[in-house]
Amino acid sequence: MAILWNTEKLNKNLARIDGAILAGRYNLALKLAHRCLKQYYHSCITSNGIPTEQMQADNVRLMAIHICRHLMSYFRKYDIPYSERRLMFISLVSNVIFIATMNLSSDSQDDFLADKAMATYARENVHHIISYLMRYFA
Repeated sequence: MAILWNTEKLNKNLARIDGAILAGRYNLALKLAHRCLKQYYHSCITSNGIPTEQMQADNVRLMAIHICRHLMSYFRKYDIPYSERRLMFISLVSNVIFIATMNLSSDSQDDFLADKAMATYARENVHHIISYLMRYFA
């Protein structure tokens, strides 16, 4: 079942991330940011029929790439000016959040701990990415 996204749902997720950051639970904030991206990307792909090859359902990196490719072809088809850098930024940030979350999920949690800067970076970029994409995928 696709999750319908709107500004209210985004703000609710961002408030959870903010709460984790304020409580000093930076690992949780990073995991919540990853979950938010994963849910939005999955909703985006399923509700818009974006073609994907055999892809793991929870791989944020690959979902971001498929969404960016879909947007690029859409922009080219309708001659909409766009910034390729902006779309590359979506993939880059998604990749950073994915890798950081996977490092948190590994057996040795002492090796990698998220700090306030990383948690805030993830929160701000999740907000910017989803707000940008919501313009095209309502």
